[in-house]
Amino acid sequence: MELHITTHTFKADNQWETIDTRWHSPFFYWKKDGLRVTPPVPLRIVVWGAVVAESDEGWINTGGFSAVFLQRVQARGTRGEMIRVEVGEEISETSESSDDNAGG
Repeated sequence: MELHITTHTFKADNQWETIDTRWHSPFFYWKKDGLRVTPPVPLRIVVWGAVVAESDEGWINTGGFSAVFLQRVQARGTRGEMIRVEVGEEISETSESSDDNAGG
């Protein structure tokens, strides 16, 4: 799976800022990707002004049926804070647990 990496620097304190957008064709509405930020900050997915998913873990899965309408992934941090944004394969609870234990 291809991995897309970028950075984002927050422009304001504790304001939601868009860090990624997703749109999937109606023929691929089931497709999901994972988005992880380092260091972890609160994330949410907004579709037509409504929050459809939230996470305080530093990662969130994007896609699914609501991506047919365009999803905006937003993060909240402090002004000047820079985060690394990785978009790749869907993240599951079990893969997250094994990542935490991978370092020994």
